[in-house]
Amino acid sequence: MKTTYIRIVTLVALATMLTASVYGDAAAYAKIIKERDAVLSQILSERERMRNTGTANEEAIFSAQIALYSFRRDTASTVSERIKNQELIVAAHDKRLAEIKKQAQAGAATNMDTLLATDGLLQAKQILEELKMGEKKS
Repeated sequence: MKTTYIRIVTLVALATMLTASVYGDAAAYAKIIKERDAVLSQILSERERMRNTGTANEEAIFSAQIALYSFRRDTASTVSERIKNQELIVAAHDKRLAEIKKQAQAGAATNMDTLLATDGLLQAKQILEELKMGEKKS
């Protein structure tokens, strides 16, 4: 009887410690997420500002957009937030492909550039459709 009581008390204490450590980690995680979102947002803003002064190219801005939107998609708490951010990713890829097609017509981009941009757009659309299918199952 005494052994059972000690076991129960030990299990309750252990469960309490584990719960406290999980909440502590969740707060640290949330802080990191917030800080990283702020940094990625600043990077995008800085790249866009550099565009206005002529010191940044569209590829750098595209990369900053994809990094921010992918991060937000991957850390979103709901499927609808993930879908919203994936739609932004698709739009960025679509804009990039249109620009590369214009460059290709002018002889400034290769067929391989167009193919790679098309693949990026299709991959982004595939992920969007997977998210939408997952939302319907929920």
